[in-house]
Amino acid sequence: EPWEMLLVTLLWIAIARAELAPREVPSHIHAHSVPQQLRLRELPRYTNRMVLATTHGLSPPALGRLALLRGGSGIDVSTPRLGAHSRALAVERGAGAVLHAATKRKDGTCSITMTVLQIVNNVAGAGILTLAAGMAAGVGWVPALVICVVLGAISGFTFYLIGAACELTGQTSFKDLWGATLGKRSAWVVDGCIALMCLSAAIIYSGILGDVFSALLKLAGVPASKWLRQATIVTLTALVLAPLSLLKDLSALSFTSALGCLAILYTAIFVTVRAFDGTYRHPSALLQSLPPALAPAFERTSLLRLDSKALVLVSNLGLAFIAHYNAPAFYEALEGRSTKRFARAVTIAFAVLTALYTAMMAFGYKTFGDNTASNILLNYAANDALAVVGRLATGASILFGYPLAMVGLRSSLSGMASSLSAEPLLPPLIRSALTAIASDSSRVPLILGLLALITAIACIVTDIGVVVGISGALLGAAIVYCFPPLIYAQAQGKETPSAIYGLVPLGAFLGILGTYVTLRDLDLCEGALERRR
Repeated sequence: EPWEMLLVTLLWIAIARAELAPREVPSHIHAHSVPQQLRLRELPRYTNRMVLATTHGLSPPALGRLALLRGGSGIDVSTPRLGAHSRALAVERGAGAVLHAATKRKDGTCSITMTVLQIVNNVAGAGILTLAAGMAAGVGWVPALVICVVLGAISGFTFYLIGAACELTGQTSFKDLWGATLGKRSAWVVDGCIALMCLSAAIIYSGILGDVFSALLKLAGVPASKWLRQATIVTLTALVLAPLSLLKDLSALSFTSALGCLAILYTAIFVTVRAFDGTYRHPSALLQSLPPALAPAFERTSLLRLDSKALVLVSNLGLAFIAHYNAPAFYEALEGRSTKRFARAVTIAFAVLTALYTAMMAFGYKTFGDNTASNILLNYAANDALAVVGRLATGASILFGYPLAMVGLRSSLSGMASSLSAEPLLPPLIRSALTAIASDSSRVPLILGLLALITAIACIVTDIGVVVGISGALLGAAIVYCFPPLIYAQAQGKETPSAIYGLVPLGAFLGILGTYVTLRDLDLCEGALERRR
């Protein structure tokens, strides 16, 4: 191609100029990220050394012409991990170098349709149960729908940025991608965020299990008690969750992914049915069985209301859309891997997720209005047949999927401890403790200790909306809005559009204010309870 020949000629001129003015330079270059274009202007600085550059997919014939122009010297090209549009060239000066054809990393096997299904299945989770409560906090219909659509679009875009950064750097995991762009020394931040994410998920799961199974026990005839929810959580943890979490081989629990997807789909269907069949609008036995705090109420319903309480919905959506640390795996598994195909898959997946979340939020609020609970399953009558099936499906999917969250929590904590144990600035005693945490011998006590902590928090915090709000505000801001633009900007270099940087202050703003509003509303609720007493 003419442009390739021009590029080869310019590269040859740059190398020829370097021969006239050799300089002392490092023996090798650690280029964690390089711009998408070939950095010709920097090549003269490096003589008789190896240079890492990027070429927009320079073809092997063009590499051959470059080798001929070099007069017998060659180019050692080995790119086993980089994509077709971002191949790295290792240019080694010196006669007799061998010209190798550029190699492409193994292609993925997942079609766009399969990738869409996997992303939807991975992203959609228990956070979907809290969205209607976010709207009930005090958001009008129009702002709520706009917030859901806008945040869905931003979340999908930042998800795509992670895949694009993988193409530019050749990394296949979120931690490696962080190390290649933002520095390996701070890569423990990734493990820390994933650990907090898994910890929050486990606390939310325990709370939902307490809500769901205590309601089922009441339906089965177990006398209602003030401590029934806490007793249910402790019993399930001791008899089911602890033994499952201690298993080393979790392959037998692989069915939980499909079970969770079916549970979410069924919940969305029955919430939609109840929103339109009038069961909780017209006088009925189911409606009369609800306590006043859970019965439908619409005094604060508004079309355009928008105030600081909208940040509760923003925080809930921040948690609901989180799965960005798995984006590298989805990009690596994509068939015919390219940023264009990945963008198509991500666009479809997040459009589906946005539609699903909008429907759950709108139809849940349409049914119960201002009294929508943070776990919407609590609003439905104990003997509502559709809700009973929904509680059973949700409880079973969480019960058997819980150990997977514990594996993520334990492995991320161990990874963070291993990284920090090598930090020379930390005192020797702390480094020794971190080394012990990272060792395999601490696996059982670490899991049991984490289960005890999770169970205690789930028993004390009876409203899962608090955990969802705080974790969604902080982790959503970091993982969804802040980290992807920073990673992509480092991978892309100076060509990064300035608008992408604007997502970072937006994420920080939403994270800080979202946490503040969640804690403020918690204080107001506790004050109201004290006044009632």
